[in-house]
Amino acid sequence: MRTYTHTRAGFILLVFGLFAPVGFGSPVIEKRDRVEVNWSTLRLRFYGEAAPGRSDLHAKERQAWKEGLKYVTEAVRNLNIAANEAGTPNPDELSAAAKVAARRVEKSTFSYDTTYFADGSVRVHLENALPKALLMPGIRFHQKDAASVSMSEYTGLILQADKSVSPRATYQIVDETGAVLFDVHDMAEEAYRKNLMGRWFRQPTANELASAVGRSPIRIAATAIDGKFQVKRSDWEKALEGHHSLLTNGLVAIALP
Repeated sequence: MRTYTHTRAGFILLVFGLFAPVGFGSPVIEKRDRVEVNWSTLRLRFYGEAAPGRSDLHAKERQAWKEGLKYVTEAVRNLNIAANEAGTPNPDELSAAAKVAARRVEKSTFSYDTTYFADGSVRVHLENALPKALLMPGIRFHQKDAASVSMSEYTGLILQADKSVSPRATYQIVDETGAVLFDVHDMAEEAYRKNLMGRWFRQPTANELASAVGRSPIRIAATAIDGKFQVKRSDWEKALEGHHSLLTNGLVAIALP
């Protein structure tokens, strides 16, 4: 038999989930073994566990931390390589960057909950920012700092995809001829390190999108094509005229059907 402890925040979330209104969308989450990649919140979650047995609980927690960080080191390497191998054909460079990402996650991970089991085992639930795991050095950004946002009627951009696709850290927006209208180089480095190229949602409501793009976003229909989103150039230019800081700052949501 296992005994669980729950934080107050966790209890509130559970109750909210039970009484959530019908029609809410679902977050875009990928699970790989014990790693949970949430593309809607841009969070990375995993856990470490200490084996059963009688010993000091603090010692058990330290063991669980150590085990979790050892586990995630390899997991983040694999995530980073999978996210960047298309744009980084040099395997040595790719491997070195993945190791840097793993160390970055290891040094900045924090615990959001702990579970104590009746058999004496302890599980520490750990979390970090997803961009830290997926960042690739060497990307040339047009500017370092995020753009200052002028007074505007728009708070962000929603790309309304025509079909469901796998989320990714980088993509391109192209017009009908294939000409690139926006890619990762057009972002501010500071914004990419925080937001990547936006957050991904599945059948989202306005409330769910607000955290990523605010209450007054621009919405543009897009056709998903192999790591790219194709839009009508006329619609794109008309909608984004004077509002390119939204892209520069990564205030983008990808809405999947």
